[in-house]
Amino acid sequence: MEFQYNGHLYENERINLVAKEIINKYPFISIDKAQEAASLEGKIDIKKTPSLELNRLYNIMFVNSSNKDIVKTIYQDYLNILNDIVDDNKYYYISQAINEYLYDFSEFPIISEF
Repeated sequence: MEFQYNGHLYENERINLVAKEIINKYPFISIDKAQEAASLEGKIDIKKTPSLELNRLYNIMFVNSSNKDIVKTIYQDYLNILNDIVDDNKYYYISQAINEYLYDFSEFPIISEF
């Protein structure tokens, strides 16, 4: 997925750009849900990092948490990126909580709890 520099854009322009990047990667996500996920993301003014990617994927899953099929698809990409991070257990614990959600053991996790 693209992560274009957007630190110079107004908020609505940034949201639209990020929503477009989301839909380009996941065309099955509605524009409304893509914009909602994009609105949860801050400005990108640094080089793309695994943490930025995981946060975006989390936001996409969060706003689509009522549709487990979408969450499962995004979760696979989340796990693939998670393999690149060895020093931040926060994302590992979030992945475990999402897995519990997918198997109906809990509600979708809130990232601020980690």
